[in-house]
Amino acid sequence: MPIPRKLPFPIFDDEDDWDAEAARTAGPSAPPPARSATQLPPNHFLAQRPVTPPPQTSVIAQRYWSSRARPDTSSLAAADFDVHVQTAFLPPEVPVARLGPELGGGWDNVELLLEQAQEEVKYLDGGGVGRLSHEWRHSVKQLEIPSISALQTLPLLRRAHVALSFLGHFYIHSTFPALSTLPKGIAVPWVAVSDKLGLPPILTYADTVLWNWRLIDPSLGIRPDNVDIVTTFTSSLSERAFFLLSLLCELEASPILRNMSATLDESFFADRLALPRIASYLLQIASQIDNLGTIINGATKGSFGPGGMWEIIPACFYWEIRPWFNGGTWMYEGVKENDDDEDDDEVAVGKEMEWGGPSAGQSSLVHAVDLFLGVDHSPRDGSTAGTSVAASSSKPTNNGTSSSSSSRPIRPLPGAVAVAPSPKASLEVEKRAAPKASDSTFMLRMMLYMPGHHRSFLHHLSSLHTPSASNSRPIPSVRTLAQTHSPQLAEAYDTAILAMKRFRDLHMRLVTVFIVSQARREPGKGSVFWQGWEDKRVEMEREKERREREQEHEKELVGTGGTALVTFLKTCRERTVEAALKAQ
Repeated sequence: MPIPRKLPFPIFDDEDDWDAEAARTAGPSAPPPARSATQLPPNHFLAQRPVTPPPQTSVIAQRYWSSRARPDTSSLAAADFDVHVQTAFLPPEVPVARLGPELGGGWDNVELLLEQAQEEVKYLDGGGVGRLSHEWRHSVKQLEIPSISALQTLPLLRRAHVALSFLGHFYIHSTFPALSTLPKGIAVPWVAVSDKLGLPPILTYADTVLWNWRLIDPSLGIRPDNVDIVTTFTSSLSERAFFLLSLLCELEASPILRNMSATLDESFFADRLALPRIASYLLQIASQIDNLGTIINGATKGSFGPGGMWEIIPACFYWEIRPWFNGGTWMYEGVKENDDDEDDDEVAVGKEMEWGGPSAGQSSLVHAVDLFLGVDHSPRDGSTAGTSVAASSSKPTNNGTSSSSSSRPIRPLPGAVAVAPSPKASLEVEKRAAPKASDSTFMLRMMLYMPGHHRSFLHHLSSLHTPSASNSRPIPSVRTLAQTHSPQLAEAYDTAILAMKRFRDLHMRLVTVFIVSQARREPGKGSVFWQGWEDKRVEMEREKERREREQEHEKELVGTGGTALVTFLKTCRERTVEAALKAQ
């Protein structure tokens, strides 16, 4: 007898579950929550996907697991993907704001050095980049390696990664030009904590947004007007607003994921009752994506958030805040070159690694919507990478996948698996499998910077439509259903696609205002970047004057017949070449 199972995807709390058969017979006008956990036939895709309990080394609390290894019904953070029904990719609990002395293990020293850097930067020009004191750097070099064993819970590990990431970037960018070697007091615990979380040892989107917020009034719960940022580099309002911009978008994720989940459940049936529901879900997703665009558009125009309470000053962001984010090729002192070497007697000199800094592209939300809708960002053979959807001429096959000589089906993500491996193993496998920068796309590379469980979530979402040994009956993709049932679904599907297009249009405007335009403007004289900018400006002025002198000289050099000499000779040469028979 198959056990009752829910879709391995965040749906509804138990109190929101409802009878599936009653919902289906109620017709398309009924409210659209997803089907509840009912007895499923053995060929149903939910019954074919057992959820694997976390390994013994996992930091995920065992209380989330029942004797049937079934995920807790109120949160998928209990299972493989760390995606919550109410907060989506944000943790359901308020993140730890500080590792205090009561924790032990020396973590309060990490927090103290971080606070000292923040205090220094408050009084420095240009956002403080490149200007932290020699005394502070000396203190960081003397930092003893904190104990990883003190971090017994997932929230503590997350805060440790946030603190080490900000401290590491403070240290690297404390001088100008930036340093390239991290002291072992930062490097060793940073790599160890990163391995547990499936993250690289670098500042990521998770550090600046997902795990970096607090409630202004705990009694009001998590909502747009009741959240603030905990840790920043500059303590400026613009930096807090920049992180809050992404945080407010993450708060919009839960209803999107709920509708995606409900759509996938209905896709298994794809009958006359399911199709109108799928169309309704797609239209709701389109509206919810437009909500994201509204937030971004507000930031571009000047203010965003409830009542327009937040504003990001473009010049402040580009010249004073953004430089702190920069990654690079760094030597992680004290880290063993070979991660598999368990010889404790080995004296580790260090390991050189190259990572990029945080980016909104590291958010799992947009990646999830792209996968759900079938937007393909995989590298193109013989052409530049870009965003596209599989060609509309593709024909759906019996198993629900697309097949056509003129189109490419959406590829599973590199290393896609039905259940999550350990975060560290997943990151190592994917980094080896990821294309090099010359033939990769931004979207695929950004997945390496997501928490390991969120990457596993995207892998799982990608694998739902792909036949495999554990998935003998793939779910038809939304795009395939829209092509197969064009009258009912095509318009709703295109509405969702166009909403994503609008979202990307607005994001491009944001990038233009805060990055492209600012890169062409002079930094403040208090910035460490001003002298380099001034030297470049002077050199450009000299080059302009040189070209003008050459042009003036050419005007003066004329033939005896009054013809401009250089232009005339070039033309004669070209006409001579044209006369060659080979040219004809």
